[in-house]
Amino acid sequence: MVGDTPHASVLEVDVSKIHTLLGSISSPQQIDRVKIIATRADYLTLGECDRVIALGELFEQEVGTLGADQTMKQSTRRSNVTYLMHTGDTSWLYEKLGLAIQAVNADAYHYSLTGIEAIQLAVYEEGDHYDWHQDLGVGENSTRKLGMSIQVSDPEDYEGGDLDFFKVPDATTRRLGSVIFFPSFLHHSITPVTRGRRYTLVAWAHGDAFR
Repeated sequence: MVGDTPHASVLEVDVSKIHTLLGSISSPQQIDRVKIIATRADYLTLGECDRVIALGELFEQEVGTLGADQTMKQSTRRSNVTYLMHTGDTSWLYEKLGLAIQAVNADAYHYSLTGIEAIQLAVYEEGDHYDWHQDLGVGENSTRKLGMSIQVSDPEDYEGGDLDFFKVPDATTRRLGSVIFFPSFLHHSITPVTRGRRYTLVAWAHGDAFR
């Protein structure tokens, strides 16, 4: 069961639901035959995206920090995050993301996964950004295996704020409701937002450390 802790066990999944999801997840881009990035369009509906943004009003917003040491360095990162803890209001979201993670992992990555970190709603205002970084780190971040990023903003509502992956061109999409999966060791960045506000849902599945 998923609980209200930063790391929660992966949901049990109906195999038939996994196969349904696999039919519409793209083939991951490959580098040297290693599967890197997988995407799926329209994973969340417009109504669900609006619902996610509204959920952000139920929890306290925090300044985004760097790594497990919780330091702040605005030259590297400037954004706010809200932890959407597992409650009655968010249980549908944890279940849906748990299904997606297990589906794409079964199809593409085959990692040993043990839990899902508390889901974050990241908010980037004008001038906000996140320089090149890895989600895999030290301490509690050392067991991050698979990341996911879901576009919950209408792409017409902001400019800039692109998710880029190092040496993996054209790997992402700004389509509303789309989800992008990637290994946590992959370098990526968010370019500065030049207009409007960008909302993104992010989560990580944890497991045994990479060897």
